[in-house]
Amino acid sequence: MRDLRDRGSGGEGVGLRRRTRSPGAIPRVRRWCSLIPLFLGAASICLWRAYPQQHPFEAGVGVVYAPGHAFILKAPDGWILDRESRGKARWEPVFYPVGFTAKDTPALIWTGSKRLEPGGRDRVESLLAEIAQVVSPPRGEGVKAVAVEEYRVGKGFHAKIYAFVSGPGGESLFARVGCIPNPTAIDYVVLRAKDKSFYERSLAAFAAIVKSYIPFRGGEVYIPR
Repeated sequence: MRDLRDRGSGGEGVGLRRRTRSPGAIPRVRRWCSLIPLFLGAASICLWRAYPQQHPFEAGVGVVYAPGHAFILKAPDGWILDRESRGKARWEPVFYPVGFTAKDTPALIWTGSKRLEPGGRDRVESLLAEIAQVVSPPRGEGVKAVAVEEYRVGKGFHAKIYAFVSGPGGESLFARVGCIPNPTAIDYVVLRAKDKSFYERSLAAFAAIVKSYIPFRGGEVYIPR
């Protein structure tokens, strides 16, 4: 009887509680707790790689989707990559300085791609005429695109840079475009600023974005800093 009473008296539970409260159990719990941030960090990296351009972020890398191809651009330090502000119908990212939004920024850089049918006007000339209408509404009359420099970009491509001026005095419109021809289209990057000061301060960021151009064919991509 004494043995039965001892077994039903809760002695086994006391022993279990004592083992749980042993000095070695607490460090084990702490070690598991310390691993939680690592798991969360790994999950965040995986999500970032799966959706690298879903939200505005500084010095980010974004994919520009064009008909039949895609390319990658990188925002330099101090600039935001934002693809949400273009809306669901537009996939091209925009870039602007940290501290602003796409609506109030004094300098905006956007990108895209132009695919033209064979037999038409010169593709670069046609693209420059379209951009002139954007930087000098309503029709871009009297606007000229002047070639100013050329960059070598990723995978052997070249970007030709044009500045927009208004005639007859050739006054700057504080806008320029980098055109990167490929076999099927012209990929481009456009800078537009509100005044001369912001325009000149944005030229280095514009050049960095154009020079970060790399054709995207899937997989891991290295973006040089």
